[in-house]
Amino acid sequence: MLLVRTALVVSCAAVAAAAAALPAEASTKVKRPTVMWHGGTQNYTPANRQPEQIRYVVIHVTEGSFWGAVDWLKNPHSEGSSHYVVARKGGIVQLVREKDVAWHAGNKHINELSTGIEHAGMTYDPVGFTRAQYVASAKLAAYIARRSLIPIDRKHFIGHGEVPNPLGPGVGGADKHTDPGPYWDWKLYLKLVRKYAFPPSPVAVGSATIYDGQTIAGRVPWRAKVKGKGVRRVDFLVDGKVRWRSSRAPFAFAPGRGLDTTGLKNGRHVLELRAYGARRRLLASRRLAIVVRNKPFELTTAGLHAGMPVPGVLAVRANTRTAPTHRVELLVNGRAVARDGRAPFLLRWDARKAKPGRYRIQVRAIARDGRVSARVVSVVVPKRGAPPTPAKPTPPPANDVPAPVLVGQSLADGSTVSGVVDWRPQMTGRVVRVEFLVDGVLRHKAEKAPFRHEWDTAKEAPGTHVLTVRLVGPTGKTAEGSVTVTVAPPAP
Repeated sequence: MLLVRTALVVSCAAVAAAAAALPAEASTKVKRPTVMWHGGTQNYTPANRQPEQIRYVVIHVTEGSFWGAVDWLKNPHSEGSSHYVVARKGGIVQLVREKDVAWHAGNKHINELSTGIEHAGMTYDPVGFTRAQYVASAKLAAYIARRSLIPIDRKHFIGHGEVPNPLGPGVGGADKHTDPGPYWDWKLYLKLVRKYAFPPSPVAVGSATIYDGQTIAGRVPWRAKVKGKGVRRVDFLVDGKVRWRSSRAPFAFAPGRGLDTTGLKNGRHVLELRAYGARRRLLASRRLAIVVRNKPFELTTAGLHAGMPVPGVLAVRANTRTAPTHRVELLVNGRAVARDGRAPFLLRWDARKAKPGRYRIQVRAIARDGRVSARVVSVVVPKRGAPPTPAKPTPPPANDVPAPVLVGQSLADGSTVSGVVDWRPQMTGRVVRVEFLVDGVLRHKAEKAPFRHEWDTAKEAPGTHVLTVRLVGPTGKTAEGSVTVTVAPPAP
């Protein structure tokens, strides 16, 4: 491995950049494992290194027993030392303080920039190293990495056999060492170091009332379930936007009212919970994918039709469906003349004082969730003394027939499908034909109710496909919508 020479003093900007690169879990403190101090060696260079000046961890093998290695590294005749020695059962001895430079790498420059960790064992022993040894060393290395902001990768965690030879070409330091050798499991070791350097947050947040994949409608209670301590606030997000913030346990969305889904389009939405601690620090988050499926708020009337004469009092009976109603109003030329807040809804307009002519009548129902449904017609107030002449309702021109509306599909966006799938549109308005397209290619036409298509996904290539439903009205007006699904590969 090629090691680029680094200045002994690391700039404040470089340290700040390294700190910014740490993952969110870096806010969790890492404890130093139990280490037994066994000083007394003279084989080191006194220094006053700061944590950020240590850029490498060098892995060594003792080529002998644990206590034999400790005694030899303390012997002045060995002319070598190490900061730490790890026993096969997991015990750790420290010989040199990290602020001082140990003589372990056979390269003065690398010694000045590194911490050395010896491991009891033999480089070429097929038995390798024990699990307890890996765990103890990884906990120690995790503490060093977090303290010194060392990236946990193979550029900064190296073996003695990868240290450049300062006396000429080659590696292994001045004595051309080859440890830790082929039986050292680098993949396992670095995995353990990352695990102990960035332990998972002790706080978890989830939804106590709405579950992932649920279909909901109307107003739904939404409450967070928090595990752990230190949560000061929970944010409730819908499709990435904060809709509510709760700073008091139990953390709930709009207590007593809940989440009003009537303001959302029918279809798939993403709900998210974010738990924050002191100083607005994000502790945990959880996302839920849900489907909103609200029926339209409907209004019907009796005693009112287009073009009808109104010589006296107009009496209208109204009825609503699919949602609790706050009130129903009767408006004449935009001015409210009557309202009723209790069913059965009865509305009256005294037209005896109105001038003869045509009037625009609107019956408007307002649901408790804020949705509005209305019906508008024109009526005629006849001249006084003349017998009322029923006016024939004028049918709207063919071009005024509204286009059908596609509310949704039976297949949810982002779903995975297989086998034969029942594919249906959810729609309102008059429809004479429904076309089903896969990736823009027409696969089926349905010209009578129920408008449906039994789609055989086995005939499609596995992977992502765009499904389009096109509604065709009686005047040729169309409406369409698309979802993306994944066709699962055939079972082996």
